[in-house]
Amino acid sequence: MADAVLSTLLKVLFQRLASPDLINFIRRRKISQELLNELKRKLVVVLNVLNDAEVKQFSNDQVKQWLVQVKDVVYDAEDLLDEIATDALRSQIEVADSQIAFGTHQVWSKFSNWVKAPFATQSMESRVKEMIAKLEAIAREKVELGLKEGGGEKPPSRSPSTSLVDESFVYGRDEIKDEMRQWLLSDNTRGKRDTDVICIVGMGGAGKTTLAQLLYNDEKMKEHFHVKAWVCVSTEFHLLRVTKLILEAIDCKPTSDENLDKLQCQLKEGLANKKFLLILDDVWQVESLNWESWDSLRAPLLGATEGSKLVVTSRDDSVAKTIKAHTRHLGELSPQHCWSLFQKIAFQDRDSDVCRELEPIGIQIVDKCRGLPLAVKSLGHLLYSKVEKKEWEDVLNSEVWHLQSCFGILPSLRLSYHHLSLPVKQCFAYCSLFPPDHQFDKEELILLWMVEGLLHPPHSQERRMEKIGESYFNELLAKSFFQKSIRSGKESCFVMHDLIHELAQHVFGDFCIRVEDDKVQKVNEKARHFLYFQSEFDHVVAFNKFEAFVKAKSVRTFLDVKTSSVIYGLSQRVFQDILPKMRCLRVLSLREYHIMKLPESIGDLKHLRYLDLSYTSIQKLPESICCLCNLQIMILRNCRSLIELPSRVGKLINLHYLDLCECYSLKEMSTYGIGRLKNLQRLTDFVVDQKSGSKILELRELSEIRGTLHISNMKNVTSVNDALLANMKDKSYLDELILNWANMKEMSYPDKLFRNRNFGFIQQHDATSDDILNKLQPHPNLKQLSIIAYPGVRFPNWLGDPSFLNNLVSFQLAGCGNCSKLPPVGQLAHLKCLRISRMTKVEIVGTEFYGNASFQSLETLLFEDMPNWETWLCCGELFPHLQNLSIGKCPKLTGKLPEDLRSLKELQIYECPHLVKASLTVNPVIRKLKMVDFGELQLQMFDHYDFTALQTSEIGISNVSQWKQIPVAPRQLSIIGCDSVEVSPT
Repeated sequence: MADAVLSTLLKVLFQRLASPDLINFIRRRKISQELLNELKRKLVVVLNVLNDAEVKQFSNDQVKQWLVQVKDVVYDAEDLLDEIATDALRSQIEVADSQIAFGTHQVWSKFSNWVKAPFATQSMESRVKEMIAKLEAIAREKVELGLKEGGGEKPPSRSPSTSLVDESFVYGRDEIKDEMRQWLLSDNTRGKRDTDVICIVGMGGAGKTTLAQLLYNDEKMKEHFHVKAWVCVSTEFHLLRVTKLILEAIDCKPTSDENLDKLQCQLKEGLANKKFLLILDDVWQVESLNWESWDSLRAPLLGATEGSKLVVTSRDDSVAKTIKAHTRHLGELSPQHCWSLFQKIAFQDRDSDVCRELEPIGIQIVDKCRGLPLAVKSLGHLLYSKVEKKEWEDVLNSEVWHLQSCFGILPSLRLSYHHLSLPVKQCFAYCSLFPPDHQFDKEELILLWMVEGLLHPPHSQERRMEKIGESYFNELLAKSFFQKSIRSGKESCFVMHDLIHELAQHVFGDFCIRVEDDKVQKVNEKARHFLYFQSEFDHVVAFNKFEAFVKAKSVRTFLDVKTSSVIYGLSQRVFQDILPKMRCLRVLSLREYHIMKLPESIGDLKHLRYLDLSYTSIQKLPESICCLCNLQIMILRNCRSLIELPSRVGKLINLHYLDLCECYSLKEMSTYGIGRLKNLQRLTDFVVDQKSGSKILELRELSEIRGTLHISNMKNVTSVNDALLANMKDKSYLDELILNWANMKEMSYPDKLFRNRNFGFIQQHDATSDDILNKLQPHPNLKQLSIIAYPGVRFPNWLGDPSFLNNLVSFQLAGCGNCSKLPPVGQLAHLKCLRISRMTKVEIVGTEFYGNASFQSLETLLFEDMPNWETWLCCGELFPHLQNLSIGKCPKLTGKLPEDLRSLKELQIYECPHLVKASLTVNPVIRKLKMVDFGELQLQMFDHYDFTALQTSEIGISNVSQWKQIPVAPRQLSIIGCDSVEVSPT
């Protein structure tokens, strides 16, 4: 497998060199085509030895440095071709722009002159000649290094495992071992004819094989199973071979070498009426392992006795899914058990005084292993032969990958890397840019991969780049290169194990610069990626921290990572002296800096594809940004001072992603419209303005947008036809739609907005308001819908019709002050969450709300701030799956509440003082109870339980004179104004 980064770069280069558009542009500019062909031939010479070079780079530092030289030249070639392609694209835009009828903005006149200026042909050709000369020198060196064309050396494979284990070197894993032992000794969970399968999944070196060995050799297993078999499958899954190995393991000599049918019949006969335990160790997700081959392998096992078990170990979560197995993930070994294992190996037979001297260093070394048993064992064996303190300190201060590879850790993890697909290797290598233990967001990382050109659709397949990136990410996650972050608590947050991070650095670290803890690592002129790690104690970023970085003239990435959410200052010299020199920049992140404006020179960054200005104080973007025709991602999240977008933002024809969340001062979109951005797939917010430039019909052509779309200032939509032309019915990829008649500024203070006397009460209404909402019917795929401050008097028929909103799971109505009736959303079969607030004209909630159904799937229901609501007509069996009910600030509400709420887990009722005749029955499993100022509501329990049985973690009670006893030991308890309370004894 050739070097991933180089192979992918070369593939892109060859595609570009063959591009008809590029060839035509080059011909018009009279650049020598033969010179580019010569460049291509030299690149092919290098490509032919990449397979051999990738394997040898791990053991031969000269080969690794040779690869660095090659990558540097290839990067330069890609930058050159990208520059030519960008100039060709700009020319096309200029031609299209010249066909627009009237005056062009001044910036575009300047741009026009730039495009029409003489192309620097001589400079371009001299750069190509320089690259050819470098490649010729590199080609000569490949001979001296002994690099061979074709496959070259094969990577070292893992030695086959056996069932034997030395238990004196095993520490920890007691909990999972006991759990799996119990499972192995239990009856089948799949039925009499099937065999239970469990898959132990973990990264290389986590101890999967060791755990399987311990279970296999357990004395109870010998008594429980008639037959036991251990088979090491390794990286090639061949059905014929694995069948023969199983036969040999159960002491049956295979009767045939090639006839699978005979072998399987023999295996079926050998296991007939026997209870067996089969371990398949080290199974990899390869093309030959699929559901069909797995079913064929299982077929002869079905004749065995009930209770037979099959244990599989794998580095890849995908294996468990393919074989439909129960999964047990093997995490890190505890620090205490790691230290015990290390002591057993490294300090064996040592003098006690020597041990005391080396122990503090040993503890730090073990900490570097981050709970990976194989790493602990490898370093323990390495240090067993080293007696001097200085030798131990050298190991502590070295990367594991720079130590002797013969001790196991490097080959084990390298094997996992080797079996990644080529483009996924490149994406993994890119992660070396981040600091160790960095928590990264899945979507953000995929977007970075996309703009760096690391995502490549398979031949003849048209897939969205984000989908391709997601498949790459999932492969790395399944193979344990990525792990879910426990610290963040977010589903989308991930980390890399420290040793995996070191592997990424070993592969790609020469091209990355990091500034961490005010220390600048040595700047390699070949570096292409820069990351600044901002300390929480340093709130101003000085120029000198970036000064050395200017030596790397071809940097593509300028990212930062912050440890706190404060806004940082940034030296203006960064904009004056650094940014203008970063001509190859593709990624620029200036998020969370106190920036009020950007220089016009940013428009000269012609390669730029990613711009993040989130959480800055920027008020207006320079018009020159519209010259960035390669820009794909622009993130302006929480730029609360931003007033408007550049007037010609429609020129950004490659823009995929525009994040305007929480840009509360934004008054309009653009005069040269958003509607021209045909490639736009994410548009978080759209502000409707009174001016013609940002009418809602601008959304007409944006059929690819997905995720969440918040349309604010809907009060400025005056034409029913414009609403129809917005074409919301065809936006099939949208997950969430927010239709908001208030403006962005009002939404920045939602509490103030809801307290505003004019919000939610009678608003100005004309007949068009109803028609406008009717014409904004969304696509049936929509999952979440919010309607805010709607001034109409009635809701459209499509709202509540299951044939139109069959997939809706969440719905919110807020501040629709002219509507006296709620829509029949009870008919929506998949609706799980419903929030209704500030519906000031609603007095009765009844059958019009339920429609012809009764909220069969609803789990969360919230009513809040309903000042005129008096009656809730409850009929029949309503809300069978309701788990969370909240009713607040409904001062006139009286009468009945739904009674039979057996699934309820959270109940909140507050500021409802007239609930004098109501009763509510709750379940003992309720976990949160808050009741404050709710009149004389009678709270009862199902099945004659008393309140001491409530399984609640939080209780708040106010004015509840009916309670004389409370639940035992709640986590949080608040009682106000109870006449008498008796605490039940424990």
